[in-house]
Amino acid sequence: MKILITEPYSLHSKARLKAAGFDLREDAGALADAEILLIRSRTVIDAEFLARAPKLKLIVSATSGFDHIDWRLCQSRDVVVAHTPSANAQSTAELALSLMLNVERDILAAHKNVKANHWRDGLRRPHGLDGKTLGIIGLGRVGQKVANMAYTFGMRLQAHDPYVDETLFPAFHCERMGLIEVLTTSDYVTLHVPLTKETRYLMNNPTFGEMQSEAVLINTCRGAVVNQNDLIDALDSGTIAAAAMDVIEREPPPRGHRVLTHPRLLLTPHIGAYTESAWNRGCNEAVDKVLRFQAAQPVGDTLPLATRWFHLT
Repeated sequence: MKILITEPYSLHSKARLKAAGFDLREDAGALADAEILLIRSRTVIDAEFLARAPKLKLIVSATSGFDHIDWRLCQSRDVVVAHTPSANAQSTAELALSLMLNVERDILAAHKNVKANHWRDGLRRPHGLDGKTLGIIGLGRVGQKVANMAYTFGMRLQAHDPYVDETLFPAFHCERMGLIEVLTTSDYVTLHVPLTKETRYLMNNPTFGEMQSEAVLINTCRGAVVNQNDLIDALDSGTIAAAAMDVIEREPPPRGHRVLTHPRLLLTPHIGAYTESAWNRGCNEAVDKVLRFQAAQPVGDTLPLATRWFHLT
């Protein structure tokens, strides 16, 4: 079978495909003959793309997100679509905790103080994460890892997820709550949901209004889960205290945009999955799915999701 790889994959993963007898291509001109497509998030699968790939049978994206793929259109074309939601769970959870620690301990301000020879002058004395309440929206692969990590910091955990088994909440030290209950009672709220029609702008003016004025929002899932303009309004008005985001609606943002300069907004450049271990794991999990497809076995992690994540307010 002919495979087209449109974005970087590890040498090891490509060697596995060649050893399995696949005809491996990496030039865009091979799209017309490709039966299998290996991609990442920069390859947008839409009607125009699919029109140029008449022989396509399988698409695998080595990403946890899938909003770059029109899976409904693929489904109508009998093209199987899969992603790798487990590959970056650890690295994304690590980043979520890093963002919390940076906000709580004001590490950037402390670093600047040392560089400017001010030592501790003017620095606030933080409470620390111990005893703080963390609200986890989405107790899936990443949310579970965040819960385990936060528990070791002594945080009180509560979570909202209508699509996981009830037994998972106590297993990960979380009290099960509704969305509004989590928002109104959490010191930190961290988002771990897929971007779907239902979760787009999950965080907006009304939901920000439910949060405590001392609360902090953490987002390491998808930018459009948060209404960016409403977030800026919430920060300006003091509706919430701060936010730390690895993902925003437009990446990178336009020069001079307020999202870049707001003093209570900490940003990182979509690096949740940007580790060697997550990258290699994604490559190999994608190849595993191709090999299962070749053997006429269930591919796993196919779209649509087995359960949908709805905007419940």
